[in-house]
Amino acid sequence: MSCAGAPPDRRQRIEQKAAQKVAAESEQLLAALRQREDCRPEFEAFLRCLSTTSAASAADAARRSGRPLLKLLCVQAPLELIHAAGFHPFRVFSGSLAASALAAGNLPALTCPLLRAVLGELRLNAAPAAGWVLPATCDWVTRFPEMLRLCEVDDSSAIWWLELPRLKNRADGRERWLTEIWRLKEFLERLAGRGIGRNALLDSIAAYARAAAARQKLRQARIEGRLAPLWFMLVMSAFFLDEVSAWTASVERLLAVLTPQRTQARENGSGRVFLAGSPIVFPNFKLPLLLEEAGLSVVADDLCSSERIFPGTTVVEDESLFGLVSALAGSYHQGCLCPVFADNERRVNNIFNQRDEAGFQGVVFNVLKGCHPYDLESYSLEAPLKAQGLKFIRLETDYTQEDRQNLLTRLEAYRGIR
Repeated sequence: MSCAGAPPDRRQRIEQKAAQKVAAESEQLLAALRQREDCRPEFEAFLRCLSTTSAASAADAARRSGRPLLKLLCVQAPLELIHAAGFHPFRVFSGSLAASALAAGNLPALTCPLLRAVLGELRLNAAPAAGWVLPATCDWVTRFPEMLRLCEVDDSSAIWWLELPRLKNRADGRERWLTEIWRLKEFLERLAGRGIGRNALLDSIAAYARAAAARQKLRQARIEGRLAPLWFMLVMSAFFLDEVSAWTASVERLLAVLTPQRTQARENGSGRVFLAGSPIVFPNFKLPLLLEEAGLSVVADDLCSSERIFPGTTVVEDESLFGLVSALAGSYHQGCLCPVFADNERRVNNIFNQRDEAGFQGVVFNVLKGCHPYDLESYSLEAPLKAQGLKFIRLETDYTQEDRQNLLTRLEAYRGIR
């Protein structure tokens, strides 16, 4: 369905058809969610945030926040610093199958499907913003400007690269990262036309700390069975689409009315699992829906699109501007569990630690085709997890519905393993 190089009229028809399909995907999932027995009025604030296509959602996010957008592909960039500069950090992610198909013809066959979908939606509408901040995490992200050109995306926004030291436990790596964050601060100040003051940064750190605390309560509600895993993922999907304090307030209203949900998985514990691997992005909730259908309950996860939106707790001991920036740099570098880091032994330990709290018996590892860091990590994690008595299943999938029945069959068989 590629439209690059096509005559203008044919290209317009292709894009119009793709835009209709992109909108329909979101509308169909939202309609199904509103029909669920466990849908409550308090979910409506999050459903509304997700009720438009990516480009329109970006415009709505700018309106809700009252700030120009600063676009991101990764949560490795300190959100508090971006917020303190007067921007709304907006993570440009897409789970649209139709958008992924739109960009597929302009890219290699094994391109990360998530980025294919992002490029497809940007092809439809580039979502005006003040600029991009791109942490150089995986190889696909480092080639992102080139992919924008290949997909003929009309986006002239300024791009700022964050060079990510791949070694967290070495002093020189931490020092390099701190330098990168100071350079990011200077870029944001130039973009905003004003400096980032100490008080503004303190306020932003406090606002995101409240959001992280609300996320933690939401996580506990999921563990206790008061919140279905699918709803947890939906609430987290809405985070970048709303002003941070408004999102926090919506979560607090939801938490006030949640009551325990009795499920078979909760009663006998055998279906409680940990979800790891590649990001799962709205409206591509294929895997969460299949897990639910197979009788499996995700009581914890480490997806950077879900529970791991906040990479770590920012502990402020020195309230000087230098101390605040240093605290942010430390929390984002040391707290991140992304597999792109070379010294990432805490990854498996984090799963073991969460098992003690959440009581899961197995790990479901999601791998998007073309997502090489998580693909490799799935093989390195399997043996140590099984050695500690955890069931393990690796599911490789793409932005398609064709493998749905095969995945369901495998999950049902996995559910039955003792």
